[in-house]
Amino acid sequence: MEKIYLSVVFAAAMAAATPAINAESPVHNKVFEYTPAPGQFINTLPEWIEGEDAADMAAKALEATASGGMISLGGYGGYVVVGFDHTVVNAEDVRDIYVEGNAFAGSSEPGVVLVAYDINGNDMPDDNEWFEIRGSEYDYSKHNYVCTYYRPADDNADIRWTDNYGNEGYVYKNQFHAQPYWPQWLADRETLVFSGTRLPDNGEDQSGNGTYYVLSEFDYGYADNVPNNASGAWNEDAKIDIDWAVDLNGNAVKMPGVDFVKIYTGVNQTNGWLGENSTEVCRVIDAHVTQEGSNPVLDESVTVDQAVLDAFLAEYADGNISSVEAVTAVGNDNLRLYFDAATGCINFNAPVAGVAMVFNQNGVMLYSGSFLPGENHIDLGGYPAGLYLVRVDGRTMKILKK
Repeated sequence: MEKIYLSVVFAAAMAAATPAINAESPVHNKVFEYTPAPGQFINTLPEWIEGEDAADMAAKALEATASGGMISLGGYGGYVVVGFDHTVVNAEDVRDIYVEGNAFAGSSEPGVVLVAYDINGNDMPDDNEWFEIRGSEYDYSKHNYVCTYYRPADDNADIRWTDNYGNEGYVYKNQFHAQPYWPQWLADRETLVFSGTRLPDNGEDQSGNGTYYVLSEFDYGYADNVPNNASGAWNEDAKIDIDWAVDLNGNAVKMPGVDFVKIYTGVNQTNGWLGENSTEVCRVIDAHVTQEGSNPVLDESVTVDQAVLDAFLAEYADGNISSVEAVTAVGNDNLRLYFDAATGCINFNAPVAGVAMVFNQNGVMLYSGSFLPGENHIDLGGYPAGLYLVRVDGRTMKILKK
């Protein structure tokens, strides 16, 4: 929505800086995925340049966010996945993760937060490792919500969406932002589909004539929901307690800590001339620090409780799996990947279309591309020797290329 003008100069200046990504930094140092939904700041925060792909945009998202700038996640469902160079500890009776956004009084665009511990130790956030932070609106939200956006033939056209509740609407173009609202590095996709928890609408036209909208904040548990600072310090209400995590059955989860954080726009609402609700994200920070501010210092005395870790791994050895059998369309849940060392190719047979990605051992995305149903392969022949992580629709395979 049109709130970002208050800080765009600051954001642009910070995004141009080189991120301070040092060992054992409290600030996230990886962006695994940046996949925004359509919106008025897409292709500008961060800026897309002709020829750039998903890996380039993930790198730009890291450069911007880790240095204090911001990125926009667009409309409902648009997301970013970040990682750290250490496990963010779940400490008792304190909030553990500080998420910077762009909210201010009357302008909150809450993002749902998910957290993951690297259960299988592959240095990647796998689909079965995510646990949702149960924010204040959890019981008032739609769960298993699915929103589909349809790419328009004309970049100047509004972008239509439908959901699995029979609703439809548009991400409307406005006079303030003339660039394409569809992520241009995903221009080959006819649709973008996002699913998760849909938070209640929080925007109200208090003028009655469409000239004055107030976007109210929720009580707790969301990104870009409250101002970053309060009384000259980090705003406690901008922090997330890992103990708020729940599994797919809604049960509270005692996690030892988290290695990855996913944030996605949680409200699907258009607010007149302000435009769509769109969560903005800056730094994601381990809140256990000895110094706050622009150069926070990690408190290394806060460590994982081994008993909590053992109990968590015992209960969730297979990850976060629902006890309720889901009724879904055919998908790639049973897809298997095979590496042919002779050809340097990853081979797989996919029932439906999807997305494949390749990362190096530092979590940097090297390749992202869509695939069609049937026999597919990813050619690693041109990559140098080393360890790679190949991710195909949530299935991850470690490849040691010699």
